[in-house]
Amino acid sequence: MIAVVMKKLKSLSVFFPVYNEESNLEILIEQALRIIPSLASRYELLIINDGSTDDSLKIANKLANKHEQVKVLSHETNKGYGEVLKTGIKNSQYEWIFWTDSDLQFDLSELANFVKETDENKVILGYRKKRAEGFRRHLNASLFGIYIDLLFRIHVKDIDCAFKLIQTDLLKNLKLTSGSAFTSAEILYRLKKKKLKFKEIAVNHYPRIYGQATGANLKVIIKACYEALRTYLQIKFTLN
Repeated sequence: MIAVVMKKLKSLSVFFPVYNEESNLEILIEQALRIIPSLASRYELLIINDGSTDDSLKIANKLANKHEQVKVLSHETNKGYGEVLKTGIKNSQYEWIFWTDSDLQFDLSELANFVKETDENKVILGYRKKRAEGFRRHLNASLFGIYIDLLFRIHVKDIDCAFKLIQTDLLKNLKLTSGSAFTSAEILYRLKKKKLKFKEIAVNHYPRIYGQATGANLKVIIKACYEALRTYLQIKFTLN
């Protein structure tokens, strides 16, 4: 029997946006500590606490004290998803960056399929085979995706899928002007402008078991749409 040798990256920074995920955080980090060492020779796990009002920060600090690979970065107040992405990118120190949400709706083991593609690709994006969300959240996401494509013509299958593996140098050099749910799309737009090819891979998406989603919040959606339009106008009139 021939043993299958899994491809490993030289180094990988993984970060998890966290807002009120006290019930998911320990499970998530346990999974990461089990899976990520098989995918990277050196790695770090960054917990980005975005002003949580529950015990998420307390649990994160406990995990960091227990595991040397775990580091905690914390916003004193809730700044929004885009600011979390920027904090994660800024503080990642290794060759590749991977991020995913901390709600346990993705299977970290599927990252192995992304790592396999890193010889040929620098930007590897997940898209959900089937979104495990209610009708309202699915509708909001679909309409937002159409809106973003009308403005920026990014044309990926799942604009806001939180399962991305990207070479770190590419992200560090981006000038990001947004700090909302639009930031993920802005990252892709600015990478596309650099003529980079995107590799898209299907991933499974599971129902949330613990905690409450915030992505369908009307204020979150309005801010993302506003920042997308502002960025478009800045680009259109060469103000940026």
